[in-house]
Amino acid sequence: MALDTVRNEYLLHSQLYQWLLRDSGTLNVDALNDKVYTELFLTPKNDPWLGLLPNDSYSAIDNDGISQN
Repeated sequence: MALDTVRNEYLLHSQLYQWLLRDSGTLNVDALNDKVYTELFLTPKNDPWLGLLPNDSYSAIDNDGISQN
């Protein structure tokens, strides 16, 4: 957990702050969110491995947590 915290603080946060400083005023929330997930977390919306859930699974989350956007 400590290693993950250090990674987040020094790698991920610094990259995010660089983007915010460089693109201040030009990124809207949706564009920033897409950029963070695509380039920082490496989990773009079009990743075929995201959202894989067997049809007979029960998660107790509305719509199984799947967004239809």
